[in-house]
Amino acid sequence: MPRVTLEPMTQEHFADFMEAILPPYVAERAAADHVCLRTAEQYARRQHARLLPDGHLTVGHRFVRVLATDSGQVVGGVWFWIDDENKQAFLYYISILPEHRRRGFASSALIAVEETVRAAGCASFGLNVFSSNDGGIALYRKLGFRAVSSYWNKPL
Repeated sequence: MPRVTLEPMTQEHFADFMEAILPPYVAERAAADHVCLRTAEQYARRQHARLLPDGHLTVGHRFVRVLATDSGQVVGGVWFWIDDENKQAFLYYISILPEHRRRGFASSALIAVEETVRAAGCASFGLNVFSSNDGGIALYRKLGFRAVSSYWNKPL
């Protein structure tokens, strides 16, 4: 498994990251909610604005770039949240650049994030994953995550 370093994002990195993760999230959201892409994008942008009133400086939210330790090259990014009061953490998004996928960087990055949240005293680390994301589900299971609930819907 490749070694990675996590580096805090600057405002510019954060803006680029948020725009890069938007299209895949919007596509998944549209499919899951049975709505058009425009409606899903409006929802996603409102959701991000609500979650991040102070952008990448919003308390508790952390945005890090994932760098390959051997080359120093940026291979992806992660957005996670640490709830200091309740000692819980939540993974909002992990993204590995297409040319670096399937090489172990996501596993290494999540292990590094887990070390960060454990060091912050968190007792749990949660996430949501769309049921169509087979690769993500396999990754999370491999790293010890287990489903604790399931949200279902049907188009009307």
